[in-house]
Amino acid sequence: MFEATKLGQKLPWNFKRYLLALTIFVFGCSKSLISNYYLPYIFAPIAYLLRLFFGKINFAIGEWVYIIICILLIINIFKLIVKIKAPVSSSTFYLHLIIRVFNGGVKLYIFFQLIWGLNYQKETPARDFHMQEVVSYTEAQMDSLSLVLIQQMNQTRPKLIDSSFQKLQIQDIFLKTQAAYADITMHYPFLQYQKPSLKKAYFPSWGDYVGYTAFYQPFTGEAIVRADLPVLTLPFTISHEIAHQLGYASEAEANFIAYVIGVESKDPLFQYATQLQLFTYAQNAQLLLIAKRGDSTQFQYVIARNKQLISPTVLADRKRISAFFMRKQELQIPGTTQLYSQFLKWNKQANGIESYNDVLLWALAYAHKKNP
Repeated sequence: MFEATKLGQKLPWNFKRYLLALTIFVFGCSKSLISNYYLPYIFAPIAYLLRLFFGKINFAIGEWVYIIICILLIINIFKLIVKIKAPVSSSTFYLHLIIRVFNGGVKLYIFFQLIWGLNYQKETPARDFHMQEVVSYTEAQMDSLSLVLIQQMNQTRPKLIDSSFQKLQIQDIFLKTQAAYADITMHYPFLQYQKPSLKKAYFPSWGDYVGYTAFYQPFTGEAIVRADLPVLTLPFTISHEIAHQLGYASEAEANFIAYVIGVESKDPLFQYATQLQLFTYAQNAQLLLIAKRGDSTQFQYVIARNKQLISPTVLADRKRISAFFMRKQELQIPGTTQLYSQFLKWNKQANGIESYNDVLLWALAYAHKKNP
């Protein structure tokens, strides 16, 4: 075993790294610093260069990056164990191991925060869109929103020709989404999307087990989307991932940007896809509030009423989408949803996986701004 005097000298502390991590943490406590300096001068140039470079490659590098990271992690753990010469029974071995793992975690924290993570701490879209934030919604508001969305879905769906939109490939919708972002910059220049890097997932079946439909890869700047998703879910999903590429890290805020793209679009496919998605959120939110009151009669009434009001074509669309996700849900590895939910909570999204539903607050704020 190492002597006590030598032990302190040999411990692999890295105080410079710890100081840098602490500095980043303190910097991240200021929303204005993140929005005014990190986002435009650090994240935006890095993300632009990543999209410029990796966007020229016609397949998703990001998935392979995760494979390589897992392999390197296993190799480094093995090398670390071999490198430490103290006997397995020695407390020195475990102390060295803990410190080195901690050092690796701090290094990963620094890299992740600089390349992407600090976006979770930036100011909300309320600043960009000059609107008042809404902090809560009522059962009556969700009921009203659901009824409006039902009317919109019934009106928009006949504008879509099944034989046309069902034939669309994911690359077609990539191009449509880029065009939608180009159009929106006339009203909101900060949503300008340059050097697109939209990729079809090479391993879409991974999403069945981990539980994702698309993801932003911060190490490559790619938005990676499953091509096997129902066509009617793709416009909203792709718009959501582009929002991540622009620095909207929060899931609710990325959903809000996708919502704005959809409601402001002149393309009925984008309008309808957004209406479908938001109706699901609104109805679920209303039903959850009713369930908390324990009013089973009202719960069943709302479901039956909405089903009666929705046109048979829209109902069929919702049924197909629901069936797709139900099939995939059965394959999901237990615990992955909870793990991702915890990750979101660590990154200032208190509602975890339910943060996606918070787009309803932003939708209400946006509607109030448009019609005060």
